[in-house]
Amino acid sequence: MWTSRRHPARSQAFGSGQERVRIFVGVETPGWQGAKTEHTGSIRPTRNAARRDGSAARHVTLFVTGSLLLPVTLAATMLTSCATDAPAPAAPPLPEFQPTASVEDIMRSMIDPSADAMWDAVVTTITDAGIEEVRPETEEDWLPLEHGAIMLVEAGNLLLIDGRRIASEGSVSELPGIDLEPDDIAVRVADNRETWARLARELHDAGVVMLNAIRARDVDALLAGGDRLNVACENCHSRFWYPDTLGSGAGAARGSQSP
Repeated sequence: MWTSRRHPARSQAFGSGQERVRIFVGVETPGWQGAKTEHTGSIRPTRNAARRDGSAARHVTLFVTGSLLLPVTLAATMLTSCATDAPAPAAPPLPEFQPTASVEDIMRSMIDPSADAMWDAVVTTITDAGIEEVRPETEEDWLPLEHGAIMLVEAGNLLLIDGRRIASEGSVSELPGIDLEPDDIAVRVADNRETWARLARELHDAGVVMLNAIRARDVDALLAGGDRLNVACENCHSRFWYPDTLGSGAGAARGSQSP
């Protein structure tokens, strides 16, 4: 049964004398509606048919004994606004990237193995016994090279993410005097961020050349792309990894073609 009663927190009186306004708040359940008698100004329940959807409705019933229609409208708006729950605060945005692996991790797990596979894919060896050539021929030969080229391409993008450590805590140079210590490399990268980004893109672009050659099953293009990859690696190392006294000659001292 619907009853209209004054709610302690939502019953207001406005005006004075014969122009008093009462605001009532009620809850209507299916089958009942509040009705106002025109001559007495009282509110009483009257039986009515249930709503077709069977739903209950929360609403504000206003009975004006005077002519203060505008104040009543404003008061009703205030009451219904207060009854609306405030929206929940927005969740803080998630970080765009979460760099976990260090640059050293990416070099060891992605760049070095992939580059070595590219350089070793086409080899010509001349001995007293004759000429021996190694090159990819079957799909089983080409598929691992394609996977490696994709790793090279995306490794270049990973190196562009800000906040990535050069090496894990406690890591030291394996070739002191030939490679700088990780902390020294980190200082160079921080002081020359634009150069670091440009050289990371060179690695990416060299990887794209390799990937296109592999997908075309073009051995000559793969061999030429290997030279470009070597230049991209050496440019980065000479700028950030090698002491100034060694420069690009440190690559030969390493005894390895790996990036």
